[in-house]
Amino acid sequence: MKSFFRKNGALIVVSVFIAIIIKLYFEMRVFFVTGIAVGLLGNEFELKTIGKLLLLFLIIFVILLLLDRYKKLFIYVDKYRYIIGAAIIILCTIFELSGSSIGIIYTYLGNEYTSTDVLLEQGTLIGVPRAIRSDEWSLFTQFNLSQYYNDYNSVSDIIRGTDTDVTTFYASPCFAVATLFRPFLWGYIALGGAKGLAFYWSARLVVLFLVSYEMGKLLTKNRKVLSAAYAVLITFSPTILWWFSTNGLVEMFIFGQLAVVLLYYLVHTDKMWVKVIICLGIIECAGGYLLAYYPAQQIPLAYVFGALALFIIIDNRKMFKGRDILLIAAAVIVFAGLVGLTVYNSLDTIKATMNTVYPGKRVNTGFGTSVVQLFSYITFIFAPFDESNLILKDNVCEMSVFYSLFPVGIIGAVYSMIKRRKADFLYIILILIEVLFLIYCIFGLPVFASKITLLNYSFCNRIMSIVGFIDIILLFRFLSGKSADKTPNEKKPKILKIVLYVAFIPIIVLVMVWLYTAGLRPSYIIWITAGALIMWLVYLILRNTAEHKERFAITIICVMSLLGLCVNPVQHGTKVIYENETVKEISSIREEDPEALWIFVSKDSHVNNIPVAVGARTINSTNTYPTLERWHKIDKTGQYEDVYNRYAFIKADITDGDTKFTLNNPDDITVELNQNDLDTLGISYILSYKPINAEGYNKIYNDSNYYIYKKGSV
Repeated sequence: MKSFFRKNGALIVVSVFIAIIIKLYFEMRVFFVTGIAVGLLGNEFELKTIGKLLLLFLIIFVILLLLDRYKKLFIYVDKYRYIIGAAIIILCTIFELSGSSIGIIYTYLGNEYTSTDVLLEQGTLIGVPRAIRSDEWSLFTQFNLSQYYNDYNSVSDIIRGTDTDVTTFYASPCFAVATLFRPFLWGYIALGGAKGLAFYWSARLVVLFLVSYEMGKLLTKNRKVLSAAYAVLITFSPTILWWFSTNGLVEMFIFGQLAVVLLYYLVHTDKMWVKVIICLGIIECAGGYLLAYYPAQQIPLAYVFGALALFIIIDNRKMFKGRDILLIAAAVIVFAGLVGLTVYNSLDTIKATMNTVYPGKRVNTGFGTSVVQLFSYITFIFAPFDESNLILKDNVCEMSVFYSLFPVGIIGAVYSMIKRRKADFLYIILILIEVLFLIYCIFGLPVFASKITLLNYSFCNRIMSIVGFIDIILLFRFLSGKSADKTPNEKKPKILKIVLYVAFIPIIVLVMVWLYTAGLRPSYIIWITAGALIMWLVYLILRNTAEHKERFAITIICVMSLLGLCVNPVQHGTKVIYENETVKEISSIREEDPEALWIFVSKDSHVNNIPVAVGARTINSTNTYPTLERWHKIDKTGQYEDVYNRYAFIKADITDGDTKFTLNNPDDITVELNQNDLDTLGISYILSYKPINAEGYNKIYNDSNYYIYKKGSV
């Protein structure tokens, strides 16, 4: 019996973690539809709850035992990983499975999720839709769907109700040079809305994992189990999954890592045709990365990928040949031409955005991040189950981080160099970058220093997530080092390891005390599991044997992938939008009167993009850049220009008083329109959540939730 537990102890521990996660998942679904926390999530440790947990544990443990017995099968998984990845993308696309939170639109259209059966009816097969991901379900997805009605042109008059460049910020699928660098949008053009959405989600997830796996092999010197663990920590991290479909973050990680991998293979092949293909791939990566158009994360990430590329060049400098330099130079010329053409075509849009009050004139100098926030990853991985109690001072997306195990990576890097008595270029440059980022976030930098480093274009939350990425790189490079020999006489870790491990326990306690005082109130099981998990992983790292590293990797792969998959739902199709009666009516009117302008009077500006999803030209759909000419018509003195000269969600209302604009948040405004200004703006239809009394507009539709008014006689 003792030998059984010694041999399978790691599987037992992992089974416990997985059982708790699965139980919390089912309770999360119940909480979403009832608002009542039950079971472990509600701190109920009744016999029934414990019994279900034990049953889950036994089932999972048996499954893991079988997988461990037949683990040679994973050799074939690795060998055929690209075929398996392609199959997953194809199946998800055919069956229209995505991770979109568009299911939340059901509630914004006046309905309620009263049971999990209703969730299934509206297409949410697994998980729950996330209202907090409004940039995805209310904006980006709606814009992409609207392109079907725009024939995928690069300029749309549906969004904002006027000509809008859709190749730049929140880029949509369209026929343009820029789309060459956005392969994940091609599915919309080739397959339409629902399947395009499924391809967009599944392809990015699969490709990110595969690219991260290749990056992991470079970092770990081809240790495949560790590489898989690295890929899981990147792909299924809170940072990636809470921001999965907006800001181009996934593309940055795909193209940034892939460019580094391709650079490595460029000098490790002698075949000229392979080198040419690799250079074309690097051009695609450079363009895809640059055209993400989100400097807040592009710039700090560029530091990291630049350091990795520099390391590849220095480490392989003797292998570079003259033709490699020529090929890279040719690639730079081609890249500059294509991207230059793209930027030139969108120059007016870029200038308009740079001249906005927000975000164009935003200047950041850092400062204000708490040191303890570096450890928030310990509990944050459980945010999918208890969002409201896992938010510190901002929303769950803004606070998302990598599960980085800080400061283990830095300690490991320094310890490794001391032990080897040799400096390591990659360790040193990454640590220096991390120190710069931490100084910026914790203490701040003068304006001139912020501008020189370009960090003024970013801000602390975004940079802190990149700090976690650096820590992961340091950690896995350290784990790739020589393992400690395991001998019969070795009963305990070395004294240094004991000291480090003992020191880590009070750190965890202090972090949890800080989180508690900051307002964090998750269920007890989350606290216990989070603390146990971090201590288990640190213990495995400190043992530093090949066996313990494998256990570390298995824990990461099983636990983190499962936790990550709980963030976004599995959504089937787009019927939650297109089968809604109000949306059907908007679509019908739009077919009869496609050039008409709409305005949406709503309680929440995040629903204002629903009409554009069926092609209705809506003036207060999200203005990704301002329509100054339109607003100047009703604000002739420019009194409110600082309010509407910005990227903005726009809530509208119709009044008898004077027209005025109000700033609610940096990206959210309210316009109160005098009814006479409806004519000035050329509004033909009003969609409203409440009755409207506007002269010359007649009601042509209403259900229990929305009204539609048309200008002129009916």
